Amino acid sequence: MTRPLTIPVDDLYSFINDFPALLWRIEIRKARIEFLNKNINVAPGIDGALFLKNIAYRNANILPEDQHILEAFMDMVKEGTVAASVFRVKNSNGQISWLKLTGAVNRQDPGYYYGYLLNVDDTVAVIKGILDIDLELKLMIEDINNPVFLFGYDRQELICANPTAKQMFSIQEIDFGKLSLDSFYAGNTRQTVSDILKTLPLSRTWAGNLTFGSADGKKWVQSRTIVRYLVHKEHQIIRISLQNPKISSARNKTVSDSKERHIKELENKIHGLVDIHQIMELCLDSPLAAGLFEGILFSDVHVRKNSVTVYGAGAPFKGMQTSESYSYKGTIAEDINRYSLDYLVVDNTQDSIKPIDWALFVPRGVRSYFAMPFYSRAVLRTVLILCATEQGRFADTPPDMFDDLLKTLNEAVRTWRRSLRS
Repeated sequence: MTRPLTIPVDDLYSFINDFPALLWRIEIRKARIEFLNKNINVAPGIDGALFLKNIAYRNANILPEDQHILEAFMDMVKEGTVAASVFRVKNSNGQISWLKLTGAVNRQDPGYYYGYLLNVDDTVAVIKGILDIDLELKLMIEDINNPVFLFGYDRQELICANPTAKQMFSIQEIDFGKLSLDSFYAGNTRQTVSDILKTLPLSRTWAGNLTFGSADGKKWVQSRTIVRYLVHKEHQIIRISLQNPKISSARNKTVSDSKERHIKELENKIHGLVDIHQIMELCLDSPLAAGLFEGILFSDVHVRKNSVTVYGAGAPFKGMQTSESYSYKGTIAEDINRYSLDYLVVDNTQDSIKPIDWALFVPRGVRSYFAMPFYSRAVLRTVLILCATEQGRFADTPPDMFDDLLKTLNEAVRTWRRSLRS
């Protein structure tokens, strides 16, 4: 058991007299205040003892908008509960001083309430310096029309967001301090942004397409995104700006009656088929694909064998051999595996540096594509690719738009694989 600390009376008196605040106690029943030291000069021209005793003096010096703070403190004193408040007074220099009033009941003698009145101008100046940085950052983005966020680089905490971003991403003021960049990840964004941030202090700027989720989890926002690295008053900051964002429901699985009917019709048509080209042609002819793209490519992935075999259907792949084989290195499958992508969109194959894009897509007039991976026992086995002859065809497409079509096709691919083994 810890022995109670014994302090010599002279030492205690010395501490009380030297304490840089006005110490006081109130006898609650009698509403009588006593002062335990003489440090009454709590601000230029402000007598702390008179301030606590005399309501008229107090009201003449405290800022009117802060009067309710002190009244609430006095109510808590009467109830014998721990209380603390910070308020402003007008000092004799014509300036504002900040005072802190704190108190608690004496546990050994609940009839007395002890506390202190302290000048906190120095503390407030430090806090305001911090807040001024946040205010300056806020003003930097406040009037921009498109959504803009500022995050801390080290902890990736949300510092501020402009009104457009707050509305689009359902951010409430109370959420600040709780949200971070991680709160807005959707789909494969986490890995992509992680890779971007590793080199951002050197590259300073990154631009490309990303998908983010709203704070309430109800929306996905797909947009061309500009990520910048800034240093503001020694603070490292990530600035994220969204250009022409497109909003969709987050992984909304509800489908219309007509779409459900089309899915069922396609399932019935390809059920039991083992000709992979016929299967893909039927998928391409389905109303689920009508006018959205011109070709479908199926990649049969064998990572351990360093091999990818592709099968194509649709106008861009007419005249293609039954199948074509490529090295796994430099393929879409390799990128998906390396970056743990849920899907991959290429807006312009002619801007690509992937060997497969120049070997397979560019010569056949495929200018953009949407690729989705499928796994067997956690191993990547299939990549299904929707191909368009127009660049940017899939730039504004919600990531889940083709889920039903591609999952149906993947089931048929699994049947095809089983037929090869039988």
